[in-house]
This record gives sequence, structure tokens and C-alpha cells, in this order.
Amino acid sequence: MTKKSTRPPKRILYIITKSVWGGAAKYVYDLATSLSKENFEVFIASGPAPKKARYGKDNQGKFAEEIKKANLPYFEIHNFQRSVNPFKDIFAFFEILILLFKIKPDIIHVNSPKAGGITGIAASIYKVLHKLQTTNYKLQTIYTPHGWAIKEDRPKWQVFLIKLFSKLTCLFYDKIICVSEYDKNIAIQNNIAPAHKITTIHVSISPKNISFLLREEAQKKLLNGKTSPFIIGTIAEWNKNKGLFYLLEAALEFKRKLDNKQANAWSPISELDIILIGSGENADKEKMYDFVKNHNLENVHLIEWIDNAAAYLNGFDIFILPSIKEGFPYSILEAMAAQLPIITTPVGGIPEVIENNVNGILVQPKNSHELALKILYLINNPAIGREMARKAREKVEKEFSLEKMIKETKKVYQSFLNFPAKTS
Repeated sequence: MTKKSTRPPKRILYIITKSVWGGAAKYVYDLATSLSKENFEVFIASGPAPKKARYGKDNQGKFAEEIKKANLPYFEIHNFQRSVNPFKDIFAFFEILILLFKIKPDIIHVNSPKAGGITGIAASIYKVLHKLQTTNYKLQTIYTPHGWAIKEDRPKWQVFLIKLFSKLTCLFYDKIICVSEYDKNIAIQNNIAPAHKITTIHVSISPKNISFLLREEAQKKLLNGKTSPFIIGTIAEWNKNKGLFYLLEAALEFKRKLDNKQANAWSPISELDIILIGSGENADKEKMYDFVKNHNLENVHLIEWIDNAAAYLNGFDIFILPSIKEGFPYSILEAMAAQLPIITTPVGGIPEVIENNVNGILVQPKNSHELALKILYLINNPAIGREMARKAREKVEKEFSLEKMIKETKKVYQSFLNFPAKTS
């Protein structure tokens, strides 16, 4: 019989900027729902859902919904938003400070740069104020940035400010968890944080927990009851960093050739559909819809807010992620688990999981023509695609398991809390 711990559970507060179901949200959800209730009491806070857009469905805060379904305490930081707004940022700071006094956490684990900066300041002031009341309380702070914004395509002055902000943010935290070795190296090379404060824990998944739909069922649900002979697809947030307009430009190149009746000489298929599952901020979303409309891309389908989007991956023939900047994308791991041929870019932590021409194909970012050529290559060489997909599935099962990620993250928590090595 296992002896129960006599220690009171330690309180962990997870904070994230947005209540949308992206990579950082999945990361928080997986950790929050996997911790032992005997040893940990978990709380989650995030910003509000975006307002209703001109196009597409209204985002009702998928992350918040999933947290509430898991019966975990959830708090909304009403003034959190991705863009810089001094007034709202100050109000968000006070919201967080009040929340800290309400919860009295032992660990704060913050995700994303905006949340990292504001929460770091609030946590530091909270520590000082709380020590005036008690001397035996020690708050530990952890920060997972999910990619450094200094690698984004920006003017030099913006990169300088972002680097400075990143350094200041990391000063407030006891431990920095990077989701890829690439991010860890960037932090060390740019003196964002000292090496002893940084550790790498790859984001991971559990393939057996994904209930993939059969191909025909997935396609019919995605295409309003229809099926397609060939589908190129992606699951990604609709923002500049994901490079999705380069996929749309590749789609435009395909359309021109098919419209000019070059299909037989150019490709063994006469038609294909392109599906982009995801969504984003209102302005980014509207640009996507406008591009598709203005270029008459009838074969491009923009689909928003599907529950368990990874379940539809069997409806695809090729998975594409043309990112310009990345941390370590969940969608690549999910496509590997679905045993799909993958075309992506060598940015962020992607080369740590995709080896070019072995378990996927890497193309240069911002190159729609090369992307189109590699799509055509996989269309013309299905056997090569199947072998790459088999190796991809094998790699994700062996090296990127959810159990491994959770175990390594618990070790970080335990190093602060002095828990025994064995916790469930």
C-alpha cells in the first residue's frame, strides 16, 4: 500500500497571455491536468478571448473552456492583451498582484513574453510585501517563453528593445524553461539569462491519446460533406510568424498551372484542396480571408476553432508548416503522430525533431516557390512520402512523449519544493 504524503499540497499558479488554444495553451493544459492533486493545488489565469471578428467564428476562449472542463480554478486577467498598451498593462499588473495575494502560490509558472514581463514585476513586489507579513514564505518563479521574439523579422531598433525587455524579464525568474535547445542557445548567446538558470524541456505529446478520425470522415467534416482526392493542410495560429501567406502563394501557383490545364504534364493529380485550421487576432484573420477572396482561391478552406483539430489529420495527404519563427510547435508532433509526410522550415526547434529528407522535408522560410516544388515532389513520389511519415511516427513515439515532458518539469518543481523524487 502506497503511503500518502503528509505534506500539504503546494500551490502552483500558471499564467498565460491569451485564452486561445495554441501551443503555449496546450503546454499549460497538459502540465496543469497531469500534476498529482495530492502534492499540488493548481490555479490558472489568462487574458480574455479576442473580440468578435468581421470574418470567421467568434473565439469564445477555448483555453478557458478546457481548463474549466478539467475542474481547475480559472481566473481571467481582463486587461491582458498581446499588443503594448501602457494603461491596460498597468491595470493587468494590479490584477495579477491582487490575484497573488488571493492565491498565495508557492510557484508561479508563466508562459509567453507579455505575461512574463508583467507577472515578473508583480511577483517581485508581492514577495517584498509578503515578507513583511511572514518570514517563512518563499515564492519560486518559472518562465517558459515559447520562443524568443528577437528572432522575428523586425527593424533593428525593435530587436534591441525586445532583447532588453527579455533580459529584464528573465531577471525576475528563478528558472527559465526553454522548449528547444535552439531557444536555450539563443538565450545564452544573447546574454538574455545565465546558463545556470536555463534548462531545455521539449514540448511533447502522447500519440495514443489522439483519436484520429478515419480519412473519409475527417474530410467530410472539414469540407461540408464532401471528399477530396488530395488535401494539403496545416494547423497553426494565423499570424505572421507562421508564414501562412507563403503557403497561400504556393496555392496560387498551383491554381495558375491547373487553370492553364498544365496538370497532366505537371502533376499526377488534377485537383487538390488546401485546408488551414486555426485562427488569430482579428487583423491577421481578416488578411487571410481577404487574400483568399481577392485571388479567387476556391480550393483554399479557412477553418476556425475545431475542437481537437489534430483528430482531423488523417484527412490530409501532406502537412505543411511554413513558419518564419518558431519555438517548438505541437502541430509538427501531431502530424508526425498521424504519420503524414511533412514539409516545414528549419526555424526554432523544428530541426531538433525533423531531419531533412529523412522524416520530413525542410524548405527555406519565405520561399513560396520552393514550397510549391516540394509539395509537387511529394505528390509525384508517394512512396518516399510514406517512408518519411513512418520514420516521423517512430521518432515522436520514442523521443517526444508527454510522460517525459511532465516528468522533467516535475523535477524542476521538486527542486524548489524539496518533494521526494517519486511523485505521481
